[in-house]
Amino acid sequence: MNDAPLAEYPKTVVLKDGTHLVLRPMLAGDGERVQALLASVPVDERPDIGAARSEPVVLALDGADAVGAVGLERRGTVGTVRIVLAPRYRGRRLGTWMLLDAVHLGVALGLARLVAPARPDDTDYRAALRRLDFVAEASGELVKTLHAGWPDF
Repeated sequence: MNDAPLAEYPKTVVLKDGTHLVLRPMLAGDGERVQALLASVPVDERPDIGAARSEPVVLALDGADAVGAVGLERRGTVGTVRIVLAPRYRGRRLGTWMLLDAVHLGVALGLARLVAPARPDDTDYRAALRRLDFVAEASGELVKTLHAGWPDF
C-alpha cells in the first residue's frame, strides 16, 4: 500500500469528557496492544482487525494502551470498516472520531464506498454511522458513498 494516505498521522482527538487520545497507524510491534484491546471486549463483538497485511489499521492510544482500532478492508473501490473500542471508552465519541477518520482514509485511498457492518442491537454504533451519513441498504448493512473532491462533509 502507498503510505501517502497515512502521512497525516499521528492525530490527536479530544473525547467529549476532555480526554486526549492519539490516532496512528498500527506498527509492527503493536500486536500485543491489539490483542489486549480485543481481549477487553466480548467475543461476539471482536471484529477481524488487521487480518490482511495490506489492510490499513489505525489505533487509538491512551498512553501506551490501544483503546480503539479501525480496520479498512479494501475490495476494489469498496472498503469495509471494522471498529473495536475498549468498553471504558464507549459513549465518549471515540467511535465517532474513528468512523470520521475511516471516511477520510477511504477518500485518501480512492475508495468510492464504505460498508459498515453493524449488529441490529448496537444502537450507539448505528447512530454514529447515521450521524456521518451512512444509510441502510436492504442487506441491513450501512453504507456511505465517498466523493474524492469532498474530503470533508
